[in-house]
Amino acid sequence: MMFRVSPAIRRAIVSVLALGTLLMLSGCYLPDRFQLNMNIDKSGKYAFIYEGDLIAFNFLRKIGQGEVRADDKEEIAVYVQDLERDSAFEEVTYLGNARYRVKYKRQSNILEHPSFSFVRRNAAFMMLKRGEDGLIQVEGDKPNKRYRDELKAKGYNIRGVVRVWTNARVLDHNAEQVIQGNPTQYVWDIQSFEQPTPKMTLVPEG
Repeated sequence: MMFRVSPAIRRAIVSVLALGTLLMLSGCYLPDRFQLNMNIDKSGKYAFIYEGDLIAFNFLRKIGQGEVRADDKEEIAVYVQDLERDSAFEEVTYLGNARYRVKYKRQSNILEHPSFSFVRRNAAFMMLKRGEDGLIQVEGDKPNKRYRDELKAKGYNIRGVVRVWTNARVLDHNAEQVIQGNPTQYVWDIQSFEQPTPKMTLVPEG
């Protein structure tokens, strides 16, 4: 028995396959030379700003293996399109050698939307989430050891500064510097993959 597929369904299938291909090609991103600023209010409202570079790891690997050139326009566009799927990316500019300069801004309420991941959920560098106990968790992440070793062999590392301002009560954190005030500022100066990732637990109010 033969089934006919309508043009509308065929177009939908093509769109889904194209998106799947884009996701497979894009993969993870390595933050570098960045300033990451986050303001978390005790009410759960937050503002997140990332300004700096993102290195497209799969693109970098392809360049290293001679599969593509660093100035391949089609390959460059794959990662621009992938990042710009998130409208919070205000700027995405290709710098060369798989490196993109970006500006990302987002505002929301973690008590209303209980999780947020940057760069994205399946490739998170920084996460903000509300646990079942009601506490707010700030958690950093980094590539697994295999990726880290491969990146270091190519001369790449991670460099940047993370700053979190909050007026909420902080139960624990591993910040390198704390500047008291209202709000209080917590600072992590990241210069190596080997440093502990930022962690912080806050108590919301309201």
